[in-house]
Amino acid sequence: MDTVTMRKSALAVLLSLSAIAAFAQDAGTVIFATGSVTAERKPPVALSKGDAVRVQDTIATADASRAQLLMIDGARIALRPNSRLKIDEYSYSEAAPGNAVTTSSDRGVSSLLKGGFRTITGAIGKQDEKDYEVRTAVGVLGIRGTDYTAVFCNADCDWAPGVAAGQPLEDGLYLGVTEGVIVFRNENGDIELMAGQYAFVPLSNRVLKKLAIPPSVLLDNNDLSLDATGSGQQSRPSGASAPGFDSKLGTRRSPSSNEFGIEEETSEGKGGRDAPEQSVIGVNPDGTPVDITPGTSPPPNGQRTISWATGPAFGPSTLYSGTLDNDPTRYRLDVGNNLNGFANEIPGRTGLDVATFDIATSSNVNTGFDSVTVLRWGRWSGGTAGITLSDGSDASIDLASQSLHWVSGPESTSAPLMPVSGVANYSLVGNTNPTDNFGNVGVLGSATFTADFTNMLVDTTLQIDINSANWMAAGQGTIGMIGNQPVAPHIFGGSYNSVVIDGITGGGGNFSGFFSDPGPTSDPGFPGGAGMTFSIQDGSDTTQVSGALVFGNP
Repeated sequence: MDTVTMRKSALAVLLSLSAIAAFAQDAGTVIFATGSVTAERKPPVALSKGDAVRVQDTIATADASRAQLLMIDGARIALRPNSRLKIDEYSYSEAAPGNAVTTSSDRGVSSLLKGGFRTITGAIGKQDEKDYEVRTAVGVLGIRGTDYTAVFCNADCDWAPGVAAGQPLEDGLYLGVTEGVIVFRNENGDIELMAGQYAFVPLSNRVLKKLAIPPSVLLDNNDLSLDATGSGQQSRPSGASAPGFDSKLGTRRSPSSNEFGIEEETSEGKGGRDAPEQSVIGVNPDGTPVDITPGTSPPPNGQRTISWATGPAFGPSTLYSGTLDNDPTRYRLDVGNNLNGFANEIPGRTGLDVATFDIATSSNVNTGFDSVTVLRWGRWSGGTAGITLSDGSDASIDLASQSLHWVSGPESTSAPLMPVSGVANYSLVGNTNPTDNFGNVGVLGSATFTADFTNMLVDTTLQIDINSANWMAAGQGTIGMIGNQPVAPHIFGGSYNSVVIDGITGGGGNFSGFFSDPGPTSDPGFPGGAGMTFSIQDGSDTTQVSGALVFGNP
């Protein structure tokens, strides 16, 4: 072999070794692993606590398996079960000990191939967001120093709370931000998400859209965990409960909570003190900040006022709209914070009775939430709604051809204080689609609501199009009194004494509802909103129409 050939061979070996060294560059360390966690190398390597994670590794978790990674720039990544995350690039050169300053060569690029993760990002991307990327099948994520969650569904998300087995959620990327800002980009544009915001990018058309509430795919408990201090040190004695946050309590205003509890090990025996535990603040179903550091959301401790209506309830011409305060033992919410059960007044066999309502085999549809008035609404439709009277007898109603409409107020330890004077004109901010007792679903054209607090009166009007007929109704009621029966000061009720159907006058109906706590209004002395339900019928007592309304902006 001549000298030139030897030099070429030596150079080839050095280049090969350099490539291998680059390929094997450490990107981070496994700080927690449970179940089957592997690095897809040649051959695959099982990972456990303390093992290195390398550039070009694809970290995979199997069923009932999870992993936490501490990256070289201080970032933390928690992988949920059945996930695959590839570390495409990861380089970081700290400018000086104790400083988290990035250089021009620092870069972190990963690809979410399957499943989901939560991450508290590190130094990379804080100086220049272009240094950080997470690539997905529907676009690219960038950050500005943040704590966020991403879950990619591809016919494999039937594990999400409230999703029936074999019926996975719509395929695509689901995003939620706990702290900071993320930016998602693809060929259809870009979207910026801040703390407490959520988005979905469908796999089918890749069109980005924001979500008002956390998607159920982000409600999974304890599959992802992170040290909230980001210190990389163990944070509490073994066996202590784990801080986290509960996404199912999220709203438009604040980040969600309890989905990912902190799961770290003890620092006992290491000669140092435990790192202080960082409080984790989430929100309850009404958007109120709550301390969920123990790892679970606090149980409800306040009542909710609930209004309902349907028709006919127990006979061909039986109309009723009821409103009642429910303590925490009497109402139930589903994962979307919609009403699944409650107690309320109902026309019983010998007069008014307080019955227990259960969604049973019916379904919540047409639901909505207004973050200003903190009122939710919806209707139970299809199947049978379970109703049990106070004596234990069954009074369930068939909802195959009608609906049970409801409005739920915010959780409160006391009834809202009511003004003693003034007149407030409210605007419609939400409603269910009105339904009749023949299975028809209509459209609410308009509705008005005025409260005269000086005289303790309310006035309301409706305009509805249903089954090719136009209904108009006007009614008046009283505050703190329904008929001759005193009620809570924030509850109202009354009758529709004028019902006009296609120009023909006849029929009647009733309504009831409640005022919500004061919100951002032009006059903070007025309640911020009002929720009500109604039931009206024609002059021949043949057709009944029911619905739910939410008013705000007095």
